Amino acid sequence: MYTSRFSRILIPILAVCLVCLSLLATPLFHASASTTHNNGAASRTTLSAISTSCPPVGTARAASLPALKLGTHQNIVYIVNEGSPTPTFGTLKRYDVVTGARVEIIKMPKTSISEAQISDDGQWVLFVANVSGQSKMQLIRMDGKFLQTLYCGSPNQLQWSTNQKLIVFADGANTDLLNTTNGVLQVELTSKLNPIVHPRTWLDSTRVLVTLQFVDGPPESVAILDTSKGPGQNVHNLQIAFDATLSTPFCWDFDSSFDGRTLYTSQCTASSSRPGPGADTFTGPSVISAYAAGSPVSYSYVYVNQGQAFTAVRVATKNTLLFTVGNTKGDLKQNGLWKVGTDGTNPLHLAPSGAFNQFSQFPWSNVSSDGSKYALQVVNITPTSSTYTLEYGSLSGGAPIVFASISGTQLALVGWTMM
Repeated sequence: MYTSRFSRILIPILAVCLVCLSLLATPLFHASASTTHNNGAASRTTLSAISTSCPPVGTARAASLPALKLGTHQNIVYIVNEGSPTPTFGTLKRYDVVTGARVEIIKMPKTSISEAQISDDGQWVLFVANVSGQSKMQLIRMDGKFLQTLYCGSPNQLQWSTNQKLIVFADGANTDLLNTTNGVLQVELTSKLNPIVHPRTWLDSTRVLVTLQFVDGPPESVAILDTSKGPGQNVHNLQIAFDATLSTPFCWDFDSSFDGRTLYTSQCTASSSRPGPGADTFTGPSVISAYAAGSPVSYSYVYVNQGQAFTAVRVATKNTLLFTVGNTKGDLKQNGLWKVGTDGTNPLHLAPSGAFNQFSQFPWSNVSSDGSKYALQVVNITPTSSTYTLEYGSLSGGAPIVFASISGTQLALVGWTMM
């Protein structure tokens, strides 16, 4: 379990209390949702908090979060989307790395699931269910109970704060904020075109790290959206935390430390052999740097390698970073997942290929809560088929273990919990 800003809180509760909650949940859980989401006009609607129907347009619903006593086995939660281009089933599953057992949390017909992530306490999954052209922001408890719809529209890039009170997400040109305790929904800022704002992860309980992307280019800087400043903020007034254009905007990544004080960035050397804005060659030298989270100027080098292209970085534990190497020329045997100390010591090659969780950057998205294991997703695309593979391994080294692999059906990591 994490013991810092990313602490997983295991809430013990007597079995009789769980029975009472399940019996009383439907009549007792209600929320009064006040919102300024629709053209700034405030409204108030009383909504049942546990419902799978969509709230009225422009409103949201408060979350009901009855506690669940977690188990002692490390579990990996993942998505299975069957059917393409027309979905047949969208399923959330969990895999017990101790027993090898697989459990369906929920299986929904004619649905595809995206944007899934696990709550800080490990008890809930937040996700978007896409069915018949409609997108629902939904919650479900890890045992498959209390499915509920919080918002309908075009939600994407969801990020749930570690105190589980706020969800920031993109919807069209807006970056919205949903208060899960009372259902209040508001537009934090609007970016018409340049730059486009992409929520990436929470820095602390009020500040969100976002990337800024201009037309015809990749995201080129990290900014801080401070939700405590209220709605209607100006994107051009956001505090810049890191500017990738000072080196290369095509081969870089970032993550924040456990205490929210440090921003770790990875950068490699990118070049192009063809005209146009993109880069098609990634090589060394590369560097992982540590910045003061509020300053794009104060930094130090953590780890430098002349022959590797660092393509992504994640904080694994208080003292360990994970990074991926994606050389497109040179020594390709260096590619895959690596770890290194936050002081730049003891680099270790862990896996020959794979990518981090695409929906969340919190440590439990990629690393088990005891800090001993990692999970990766591998996608192999050919002209005739696509194969999705999920695997996990030890942070101490050794060959990774494949626990799911299939062609023609999409698999995606959601993260780790205990069951």
